[in-house]
Order: sequence, then structure tokens, then C-alpha cells
Amino acid sequence: MATDSELDQDLSDRLGLDSSDTLTNGSHRADVAAARRLAKRLFNLDGFRKSDVARHLSKNNDFSRMVAEEYLSFFNFTGLTLDQALRTFLKQFALMGETQERERVLSHFSRRYLDCNPNLMPSEDAVHTLTCALMLLNTDLHGHVSNVIASYY
Repeated sequence: MATDSELDQDLSDRLGLDSSDTLTNGSHRADVAAARRLAKRLFNLDGFRKSDVARHLSKNNDFSRMVAEEYLSFFNFTGLTLDQALRTFLKQFALMGETQERERVLSHFSRRYLDCNPNLMPSEDAVHTLTCALMLLNTDLHGHVSNVIASYY
């Protein structure tokens, strides 16, 4: 299994960044541009598999948060119920990784859902709580026969 630094170098190569550009350091403008490029490629699965997406959205650093924000901007959840939006979101990639990493991805989802439906829920925490409850209910309903979505908790 590759280390984070090897994955970051591979990603830098894929995005066409030279040695003066970095994913987490340097000018903020360069980081945002790189995050935008990566988010678009992840969304379109351009050079990536569905199993690669969550790994890039779930890291706990500024660049990954920018990528996640840009990635979620491709989704318009306006007018969708929470379960419809969650289903739409999770069809795009495989939600894998440790619980803490999946939690970060779902936090990004919750923020975007609230942005698209600002008057539907009182807070991002409320959206996140209901999202986690939906995940738990899905686990109870489908048990061992479901995919990674069902094994969230």
C-alpha cells in the first residue's frame, strides 16, 4: 500500500503540478486551482475509480477540504429530500475508509445539502445527525447483504 506522500506525489503528477506548486502549501490561489481540477476529475472519474474518490475527500487537511468543497459543488440538492440527496451523492463513489474519514465526507455532504436547502433544516449539525441516522437505518434494513453504505457504523 502506498504512503500518503507517494499518493500526493502521484496526484501532483496527474494534475500536472510542477515542483514549485504543492497541494497543501504555497499560494492559496494555486491550491484552489489544483483543488478545482482534482474535484472535476474525481467527479468525472477521469483517471480515477469510484473507490479513489472518498480517499481524496476524507483527508484532514486544507487541500482535501478545498477538493471536497469543489467536488460537492457539482451536486445540486435543491428541492430533494435528504434521503434522495444522500442516495444521489453516494451513487457517485464508494464511501470507504475508517469511520472518521467517512464522517468527514458526510460532513461535507451535510454542508452542501444545507447550502442547497437553507430553509429546510435549522443547522448543518441537524442535517448531519439525520444523515447518520439514515445510514444506521440502512444498515438495519439491509444488514450484511448491502454495500459499504450499509456498513457505515
